[in-house]
Amino acid sequence: MKAALLILLLPIVAALAFVPAKQDPQKPKDAAAATEVVTVLSISELHYVTLQGKTMKVPARNVVEIRMFDGQNDHIRLELLYDNGEYSLIDAQAMHLLRSGGGKRDVRLIRTTGTSMRFPQLP
Repeated sequence: MKAALLILLLPIVAALAFVPAKQDPQKPKDAAAATEVVTVLSISELHYVTLQGKTMKVPARNVVEIRMFDGQNDHIRLELLYDNGEYSLIDAQAMHLLRSGGGKRDVRLIRTTGTSMRFPQLP
């Protein structure tokens, strides 16, 4: 009798073993997406202060994406991607985003870690 009951329970136990674990739909699938905070803003200009103290202006008409990297203690590291494929890596003391004025454009702002830089790996 006990052997017959065991044989009947075996398919049920095997089926429960293959049921996937409950997953959180809010949790990102990979670690890189978990560390990125993404927003889109309509800006007209980016101002940044270089490490030497000079203020530089970048109009937003060509900028597609601005990546800001965490982990820099004494300065800000920015990565700018332009619509024509150009690339800039900037170390700055401060940055200012101007949202009023002419030539506004929607720009993706991403706050991330230094391991997810867009700069290509050189041989």
